[in-house]
Amino acid sequence: MRNSIAFVLLNLAVSGALAQDAEAPKAVNNGTDPTKLQTVAEAKYEYLDLQNGFSSGTLRLSYTTPLDEAQSYALRVRVPVTYVDVLGDDGYDIGDASLEISHVFGLTKQHAFVAKGELIFDTAGRPELGTGQNVFKGTFIYAKFLQGGNIFAPALVQSNSLWGDGNRPDVNTTTIDFYYVPKLANPKNLITYDPALNFDWENDKQFASLAVTFGRVLGPQLGGNGILFAKPSVYAGSDRPGSWGLEVGYKVIGF
Repeated sequence: MRNSIAFVLLNLAVSGALAQDAEAPKAVNNGTDPTKLQTVAEAKYEYLDLQNGFSSGTLRLSYTTPLDEAQSYALRVRVPVTYVDVLGDDGYDIGDASLEISHVFGLTKQHAFVAKGELIFDTAGRPELGTGQNVFKGTFIYAKFLQGGNIFAPALVQSNSLWGDGNRPDVNTTTIDFYYVPKLANPKNLITYDPALNFDWENDKQFASLAVTFGRVLGPQLGGNGILFAKPSVYAGSDRPGSWGLEVGYKVIGF
C-alpha cells in the first residue's frame, strides 16, 4: 500500500515538473512595446560620425511618468548634454531640452494607436548644439501585435518650428519609421529594428537610416526592471548627416 502511494506521489511530482518545464517562459517587461506607458528613468549616450571628419556626442537624460491610473497618458522630460565639433569647440553644454505627452488609444489584442506631442525648446548653450528654434514634434504610431508575440509599429513623425531665431533656418522634417520587435526565445534578451526614411523639406534633403537595438534585462533594480542596451546605426544617401552612430544606455522601467 505504502509503495503504491509513493508511486502515485512520485508520478505526480514528475508530471508536475515536466509540465512546468514545458510552460512558455514568463513574459518580461523589457520596454519594447510602444503601447505600454510606464515610469522610465533613462541615461543614454550617442556618438555620431558626421560628414567631413566631424563628430558629435550627446548624453540624454530623461524621465517618463504615467499621468493616469489606466496608463493611457504619460509625460516625458528630456535634457541633453552634448557637443558638436563643427565650429572647433568640442566642449559639452546643454542642448535643446523637451517635454513630451503620449497617449495610447484603441487598444485591442490585435492593435493599438499611439499619439505623441513633443515641445523642443531652444535651450542650447551654443548655436551648433541646437536648431535655434522652438519646435513641435508630432508622432503617430500604429502598433500591430503579430502572431507569435512580434510587434510591428510603423510611425509618422513630423517636426516644425513654431518660433525662434529669425536668422536660423526653420525646421520642417518628416520621418517614416518602420519599428519592428521580434519575440526572442529568452525573454530577458531584446532586439528592435528601426529602418527609417528621413526628409528635410526646408533644406531639400533626404536620406535613409537603420538602427538596431540590442538589450538585456538585468532583473529587478531600483524598484523596477534594469535594462542595458546598445544601438548601432548607419545612414545612406548623398544627403546623409553622417556615416554611422552608436548609442549605449541604461534604464529602469516600471518602478
